[in-house]
Amino acid sequence: MLGEYKNILVPVDGSAQSEDSFKKAVAIAKRNNAVLHLVYIADTRNMSLNPENEFQTMEALKDLEYAFLDEMVAFAETEGVVIKKTAKDGNPMTLIAETFPKLFNADLIVIGATGKGAITRAFVGSVSNYVVRHAPCDVLVVRT
Repeated sequence: MLGEYKNILVPVDGSAQSEDSFKKAVAIAKRNNAVLHLVYIADTRNMSLNPENEFQTMEALKDLEYAFLDEMVAFAETEGVVIKKTAKDGNPMTLIAETFPKLFNADLIVIGATGKGAITRAFVGSVSNYVVRHAPCDVLVVRT
């Protein structure tokens, strides 16, 4: 059937916009009986931490991030959706648009129009814009 998705990639960053895109992705995955690949990328492009405190700061951030992701996983599971969680440090643009779609054989990416990266967007363009232009599969941009 045309338009049936089997592997859906949904990147989240903790913003309200990404929560909306996540909920939309859960609904689409449920309708299509698809696997939902939840990804969180700690954007390391803008990190400027004191080297003495870098490890402790990164560990504290990861603890908060993983708790957020666990809540999303629990929500999807209550909806009967098979969900796989991935967290990685790096460049969100290339990981979401190029690396993860190939790795997960994604046929749809569901992404928020904006997120937490307002400063980066001003300099290098939004992640969602990059994903729309470079992804090898369908992309749904969710607006609130």
